[in-house]
Formats: sequence, structure tokens, C-alpha cells
Amino acid sequence: MDAAILRALEHIRCPFLDVFFGIFTALGEELIIAAVIAAVYVCIDKRTGEQALLTVMTASCLTAGVKSAVRRLRPYAAGVVTRVDIDAPLVSTTDLDADMSFPSGHATATGGFFTSLAIRFRRPLSIALCAAFTLLVMLSRLYFGVHYPTDVLTGLLIGAGCAFLWQLVYSKWYGARLYIYLAAGLLTLPLLFIERTATHSMFQISAITLATAAGLLIEDRFIRFANAKKWLHRLFRLALTGAAAAIVYIPCALWLPEGEWFSFLQYFLTLFTATTLAPFLFKALKI
Repeated sequence: MDAAILRALEHIRCPFLDVFFGIFTALGEELIIAAVIAAVYVCIDKRTGEQALLTVMTASCLTAGVKSAVRRLRPYAAGVVTRVDIDAPLVSTTDLDADMSFPSGHATATGGFFTSLAIRFRRPLSIALCAAFTLLVMLSRLYFGVHYPTDVLTGLLIGAGCAFLWQLVYSKWYGARLYIYLAAGLLTLPLLFIERTATHSMFQISAITLATAAGLLIEDRFIRFANAKKWLHRLFRLALTGAAAAIVYIPCALWLPEGEWFSFLQYFLTLFTATTLAPFLFKALKI
């Protein structure tokens, strides 16, 4: 069934659909989803952004671990279908690890984020739009020949499952939510010492999860910034968050040696600074 669906999509490929699905696969990139969550967190609604962040990061940790352990060949690498080659700034199908097909990271991140939003707002139109966007991202991965249907369905189940799990945590154990998130991040550390699971993406996901867990705990305990009401203040917040991340990320990129642990340190310091320094400046500058 997997192969039959992929071959059916291969037969309808055309330049228009290449662009159409390229847009959705780009919007489903984990870094794009992370940027949207960051904007929601600092500019629009802190609680919604925080819950979406915890959902997507824990789901991504699980997916990264399973990917590294299973090592399923992608459809094009297994000769099931050909691949649509795209190499653009926001999306690329040419630099993927050939044996990291199962589950789909795009489906995990998109499914987790939009299920979290649908649970939060619970309006029919919101639910329909979230579902449609998620399905189009999933379909785009099949169209390009980089995932099997079972890859994207499993990714969706992981993302949506984490969204419902975090909704339960927020409703029942709100005070412990960040400690639970920290514990989830700590569980990724052993995977960094196992050769099969010590992949570049695993190092990144682990660093980002642990950094945001530590940063959110400090923010929740000592800072506690409130939502901004003015659009000008929201724009200033976004700029400050970007600047706080850049002042750490750029020197680390320039001066740290190559290596997975140095990459881990770079991502950890960058995200930890952004989640602590930026909120501190929001309160200090009263924006």
C-alpha cells in the first residue's frame, strides 16, 4: 500500500504541484515551526506558545530517537519512486539523510503544533484549518518521494499524541509542567552516547530541549513577563529575542571547533540566552 500510494503521486507530478507542495513542505520545516512558536510565545500569547513549544519539542525528541534507532531507507533511496529534487533556502530534498525516513519529522512538528492550537482554541474553523494544513504538509512529503505514508502517519500520531498529553499535564499538573519537560529532555542524553542514535539531529534536539527547559524554568521562577498588548511592543520583543539569540549564536559559529558536542553547546547557549535574557529585557524596558 505504501508503494502504491507513492507511485500514484509520482504519476501526477508537474511544475505547478512542485511549487504548491514545495510551499507546504517549507512551512512544515521544523525550524519554521520553531520560529512561529517563538513569535507566538514572545509576541502574542505566552501560554499558548509555551504549550506548543513543549509539545513540539518532546514529540521531536521521540521522533529523532526512533529515526536514529530504526534507520529506514527513504522511498527514493530504496528505489520505490524517484525524488523531486529541490534545493532552495527554506526547503531542500537533496541534503536529507537517506536512512532517516521513519517517522517523518515534518509530520511530527506540524501535527504537534497544529493539534496543540486546535485543542487550545477548540473552534470548528480553527480545527478544520489546522487539520487541512497538517494534511497538506504530510502529503507534500509523499509527493516529493522522501517519506512513506506510514512515516507521516506515525509522525502525526506522535505529534498529536504529545499535544493531548501536554494538554492533560497543563490541566492537571500545571505547576510541575516545566519539570516534566526537563525530565523529558534529560532522557535524550543517554542517546548521545550510543553510536547508532548519536546523530546530528539528536544532538540538536537534545540541546534545544534542555536549553528551553532550563530557560523556561528560570523565566517562570524569577521573571514572569506578561503578554504585550501593543503591536509596537510585540515587534520590539521579536527584535530583542532575535538579538539575544544572535549575540551568542554568531560568536559560537565563528569560534567553536567543529564537532557534535560543540554544536550541542552552541544550540544550548543560544536558546538558553534567548529564553532568559529576552524576557528579562521585556520587563526591564516595560514592553
